[in-house]
Amino acid sequence: MMMLKDAPGGADFIDQCVAAAADMSLRFVGTDDEQMLAALADVRENLKAQLAPTLGIEVGYTVAEAFVACVAARKREIEAATGDPMGPP
Repeated sequence: MMMLKDAPGGADFIDQCVAAAADMSLRFVGTDDEQMLAALADVRENLKAQLAPTLGIEVGYTVAEAFVACVAARKREIEAATGDPMGPP
């Protein structure tokens, strides 16, 4: 099985997902993780549904889960960098 990063356009797709996750994480700085994850539930399901026809169900699921994890991780990094778990003032 070919890795997504090795597929035609795969590396660009991954870069775009990482950039989108970084941008989206800013929206959640200052909210608690429970609220963030609840809001991202629809994003996760939409990604799975949109990616499955092209990438397959398993890969679409993996990408959607990784995207949500990336948003959450970046949010926590931003909050840690400010020294405040609720984000910058």
